[in-house]
Amino acid sequence: MMKTAKKILSGIVLFCFVLINPLSTGDVYAGKHAIDKLTKTIELKGEKHLTVKMDIGAGIIDLRRNRTGDILIAEVDYDPDELRVEIEYDAEKDEGTLYLESESKRKGIDLDKEDHYWNLEFTDRIPITFEIDVGACEADLDFTGLKIDRLDIDLGASSVDIDFREPNPVRMHKMSIDVGASALTIIGLGNANFNKLSFDGGVGDFTLDFSGDFKHRARVDIDVGLGSLTIRLPKDAGVEIRSESSFLSSFSIDKRDFDEVEDDLYQNDNFGETDKELIFEVDIGLGSIDIERCGR
Repeated sequence: MMKTAKKILSGIVLFCFVLINPLSTGDVYAGKHAIDKLTKTIELKGEKHLTVKMDIGAGIIDLRRNRTGDILIAEVDYDPDELRVEIEYDAEKDEGTLYLESESKRKGIDLDKEDHYWNLEFTDRIPITFEIDVGACEADLDFTGLKIDRLDIDLGASSVDIDFREPNPVRMHKMSIDVGASALTIIGLGNANFNKLSFDGGVGDFTLDFSGDFKHRARVDIDVGLGSLTIRLPKDAGVEIRSESSFLSSFSIDKRDFDEVEDDLYQNDNFGETDKELIFEVDIGLGSIDIERCGR
């Protein structure tokens, strides 16, 4: 009886201690994962061009344009015990440079993406160069309506959807996508209005959809390692594809849509007959590429 009474008394004392000091239990109370919110608005003050340098290790990212004209409207939810978050902006003459960064405070710790959320809205008033480097992220990057003159994206172990639902108002000089062990879907590349696209895919599932409104000749360089890539082409575009592959890779193209004019060089009937042309150089390691019509 005495031992039982001592256990009950000890339990009551512990319970009272927990009520008085909830943070001391760490593993039980949500205080261990207290989430901070960082909000920031940067006004447009005569800048003519913006460069965005984004380096985010882990999290969920939603990117789109804003309707206010501000350079940036940002809301970031994060665990300050796990993550350091910075948003910095420098302006010199007509050029603005925006830095968006996150870094784990505990090396080797696998961060919970759900605790780290970036909601980012950018101006549609001036041309933007994006340099995006993300790690273990889930991202919805909607570039619709933004004026993008250059886009450089480096993805780690991420799942990313990219959209261009309207024509880019300015010519994009170069678009570069480097993908590691990721899942990536890009819709509306015809609207991106690029001169050259470079895509390097490692391990993963990738889809490049070239639907959209473009009226010029553009070049596309593709290198696929172990990944699986689907390319969707609009039926009204002139397309030439030169493929370099090995017996360990897979390259699938519909011979009803393309003629093999020489070894590993394919052209469709519209090639040379329209200003809307895509010239592909394709290199496949151990991966696979499927060429399809997107119907638009």
